[in-house]
Amino acid sequence: MKKLLFVLIFLFPVALAGQGLDPTVKVTGEYKAQVSSEDVPKEQVFLPDSIADFDTHFDYSVFDKPYQGSYEFQPYLLDLRPRKQPLYRNQFLLNASLGYTLHPRVDAYWEPVLKDSSLNLSVYAHHRSYLGQYAATLTHSNALDGSDSHVQSVAFSKGAFESLTRAGMKGRYDMKRSYLSWDASYEGIHNGNGAENQIDYSKQVYKHFDNIFNRGYNKAQASLEYHSNPVKQGELFYRVGLDAFYSRDNFFMGEDKPLEYLQMGKVKVYGGVGDMFVSHHGFYMDFDLQLYMLGNQVSSSPAYLNTNAQYFSVTPHYLLQYEKFKVDLGANLAYVAPGKGSENFTKASQIVYPDVTITYNPWREWAIFYFKAKGGMKMNTYDDLLALNPHFYYGYRQSDQSLLDNTIENANFSLGVDGRISSRFTYELKLGYVFYGNAPMECLKMPSSHTEPPLPGLAFTSYQSFYAGVGLSYKSESFDAQARAKYQGTYHLERDVRAIFSLPPFLVDVRLMYNWKRRIFAGISLEAQGGRQAMYKLSSPAVDRICKIKPFYNVGLDARYKLSNLWTVWLHVDNLLFQEIQRNLFYAQKGAEFSVGFTLNIR
Repeated sequence: MKKLLFVLIFLFPVALAGQGLDPTVKVTGEYKAQVSSEDVPKEQVFLPDSIADFDTHFDYSVFDKPYQGSYEFQPYLLDLRPRKQPLYRNQFLLNASLGYTLHPRVDAYWEPVLKDSSLNLSVYAHHRSYLGQYAATLTHSNALDGSDSHVQSVAFSKGAFESLTRAGMKGRYDMKRSYLSWDASYEGIHNGNGAENQIDYSKQVYKHFDNIFNRGYNKAQASLEYHSNPVKQGELFYRVGLDAFYSRDNFFMGEDKPLEYLQMGKVKVYGGVGDMFVSHHGFYMDFDLQLYMLGNQVSSSPAYLNTNAQYFSVTPHYLLQYEKFKVDLGANLAYVAPGKGSENFTKASQIVYPDVTITYNPWREWAIFYFKAKGGMKMNTYDDLLALNPHFYYGYRQSDQSLLDNTIENANFSLGVDGRISSRFTYELKLGYVFYGNAPMECLKMPSSHTEPPLPGLAFTSYQSFYAGVGLSYKSESFDAQARAKYQGTYHLERDVRAIFSLPPFLVDVRLMYNWKRRIFAGISLEAQGGRQAMYKLSSPAVDRICKIKPFYNVGLDARYKLSNLWTVWLHVDNLLFQEIQRNLFYAQKGAEFSVGFTLNIR
């Protein structure tokens, strides 16, 4: 085709962005490609977007709800019971790109043809790399309102290289009344500083290493689950699964052998059983048993790096369906039994957490109203924290806190409505308030004197948050639009010598795509995040101080051309406004960047 139609569309932010939280640490598990939806494999591959893009940030999406009573569906809705998925046999997808700054990316997915129609296998591989400079600024003021004349900016710059590779195989075998699924994978993260960090602080230039060592992280993981597949009401439903991993994080200082290392193992056994024993009444109960082990060989071998713990939870539910109402009354009982190095786990857990959902569907899914009261405990592993920030290492620990700790969501109350208008437009509105007894937050490790530079860190703390979110989507033959927005406040955050950053007050994510005859695609995206701030007390001289991270608005453009049913070429440009996008403390890529890539899709 000789003509090229390139249409650019711009949409201003829609207010209010989303999370269900949950402003805690949670990594999404959906694979996100840079190609049109028809070129993306039908089966979603587990790849945390945050790690893959090296722009990790807390997931504030109002649509992802980390505590769902430990189960992913409502067993009393027969149409939602797990059933055999459509198979896309002999599908192969390769998505690769290279751009400036230097950040090569490769995604590969293959689902081979098998003689046995009950067996479904897929092989996947992903790679992300970055080689370049990071630069960030942090503004300090002695006045809490920022109006004091003594305001100074701290500038950070560093060279870095990063690499993430993930590869594995997942499968499913369908039997007449049940199925067996599995997943085995390898993950490797290698990063470090290509040059000394430069910190301009109080008119002095400091040189130090943020990551003291170069990292070589390797992880092997495997999971297996057996699932019943009932076909009518009154049949007992059950599932049981096993999940295990082993990881080792090696730290190098110009040596062939690791100077120090951390290793961690986890074994998880889980399952559930349920049924509707009469027409509108039923039950469901699941359980979760997890064993954690952390070991090390580091300087002085501190106790907080050698520990183990056992976690157990059980969640019974009473299920009721009455006319247009559906009620799920549950309670999550969770307990942690700390072993050696028991200071690694908080004492703020409460054992019993709410798990209640009430929905009202008056107009056949045009509008579904709901009320939820949720809560729960999450065991944060070293791998979880590394997933949130690929630069994380044991030096991020606060002097008075452990390296690992639990996330305690005491209660999360929300009201909302979601539905659709016609077949093309869907929406979700949500209001909520969440109480955290303990959760990880980014912070600064403050020096004893104001003449010394701060360092990035991670702190576990309690706080509360009010959030309001909206999500909209529209899809037609030639136009696809998605928008998410959220407002969130941070209240009763612990204030002490630690400079713990509050949540961004707003988040916006807008993506628009226009296509001409499904061959030429043009789109625009907007990602916006409000500024963050932290207050702390300085001991010498004794003064209250406030530090701030600026908000950012990331505008991007997409252009794609489908050469044939097999080949698509595309261009993506990011950060057209040349903003300082600082999602993790001290790590920001300034200036615009672009990627040029292709997609090969064989079906």
